[in-house]
Amino acid sequence: MMGIPVDGPLFVYCDNKSVINNTFIPESTLQKKSNSIAYHFVHEGCAKEELRICYVDIHSNLADLMTKMLAGGEKQTNLVQKVLWYI
Repeated sequence: MMGIPVDGPLFVYCDNKSVINNTFIPESTLQKKSNSIAYHFVHEGCAKEELRICYVDIHSNLADLMTKMLAGGEKQTNLVQKVLWYI
């Protein structure tokens, strides 16, 4: 995939259920050209079984730690602990 050898399908985790549904519905249309290009790339990857789109709960999404401002609290503590577990 994209020049990197991968054994088996690549799992893509997403916390937006409507985006996940659009990857499986060929009749869905998108308004912006950049979104349309990305959609067709993902839809084609799913059809070839190179990609698998999976839902991740908002409280378990590790990407939020790097992309959003999180107030100090239980969610931030849990995400930091999960990240440090893998290091």
